[in-house]
Amino acid sequence: MAKKANNYYQMFSDIANDAIKAAYQLEKTVKNYNPEKIEKLSKSMHEIEHGADIKKHEMMKLLIAEFITPIEREDIATLSYLLDDVLDSIEEVFQLFFMYNVQTIRAEVIDFVELIVRSTEALKACFDEFEHFRKSDLIITKIVEVNVIEELADDLYIKAVREIYSKEKDPVKIMTWMRIFDRLEKICDQCEHVADTIASVIMKNS
Repeated sequence: MAKKANNYYQMFSDIANDAIKAAYQLEKTVKNYNPEKIEKLSKSMHEIEHGADIKKHEMMKLLIAEFITPIEREDIATLSYLLDDVLDSIEEVFQLFFMYNVQTIRAEVIDFVELIVRSTEALKACFDEFEHFRKSDLIITKIVEVNVIEELADDLYIKAVREIYSKEKDPVKIMTWMRIFDRLEKICDQCEHVADTIASVIMKNS
């Protein structure tokens, strides 16, 4: 009996689902912010990120041994590491809240996180359609959606930075929020990198 090919498309969807879980947990955290729970929530977030890491390592292990892959093995590896970057950065936001002893959440953070949730949901939709990209219209629509969200995040970042420098006088708070804003904006950039890589793979294989 011939060996069944590993389903890398499903593996991508599974890791993308972890990214959504991470984004949902971040959203719940910032909308019901309690500084006394951040350390515990950081550990819970690490479990999600670590679970995705295990999936990524298993994918790489299978990829090394695979003779034939559905798309180029370099593309599979690149996409897995880009997805991992998204989860790492979401985890880092929790770490920043804890390290800087953030006591209250600014409204801009909630706006950023809502964009991150939308972006991870769109990426999951992309990966759900990835195996059938030659016949799917939805995947292109979702790639465009991620790009649009990244532009919204850029605009939000500019406004958030101007707001903090216009109204905040405490240099420590300015530094803290700049680090957090930078990371939140970077998450949207990283989601766009994943979407753009999917688009590149589609172009190479169409």
